[in-house]
Amino acid sequence: MGISEIRKKSNLFVANIEANIETALMEKEQAFTDINRMQMLAGKKSDDNAILPKYSPAYAKKKGFTTPNLKLTGAFQGDMFFQTDGREFFVTSSDEKMEQLTDRYGDMIFGIPKSRLKVAQELALGSLARLYNRFVLND
Repeated sequence: MGISEIRKKSNLFVANIEANIETALMEKEQAFTDINRMQMLAGKKSDDNAILPKYSPAYAKKKGFTTPNLKLTGAFQGDMFFQTDGREFFVTSSDEKMEQLTDRYGDMIFGIPKSRLKVAQELALGSLARLYNRFVLND
C-alpha cells in the first residue's frame, strides 16, 4: 500500500471521527463501566467526593461503615451500562432502583471519576489507535 492510499484511508477515518470514536469507546464499554463500579464500591461519586448523605447511625452500625458504597452486587450493578455517541458518554443503570438512588445520592454517582481519568483516557486512546491501524493500515 502506497502513501497516497494511506492518506486517503486516514482522511476517511478522520472524516468519520465521531463514529470511529464511538466504535473505539464501545470496545471498552465493560472497562469504563467497571471503573464506575469500583468508584461506587469505594463510596465515592464521579467527582471523587463521598457519596452523601451518610447512613443513619443505626444503619451504619449494621453495615459497619457510614458512607454508602453502592456495592458491586445486585441488579443495580448488574444492569449498569456505558453509552456514547462519539462526542460524549455516560454510564447509568437500567435497574428500577436507578431513579431512587440518583434522587438520594445525585447523578454524580455515575461517570468516570477525575482520579481515574488518566486510566480511562489510556483505554480510549489505545482502542482508537487499534481501530485506526485496522482501518488505515490493515493491521
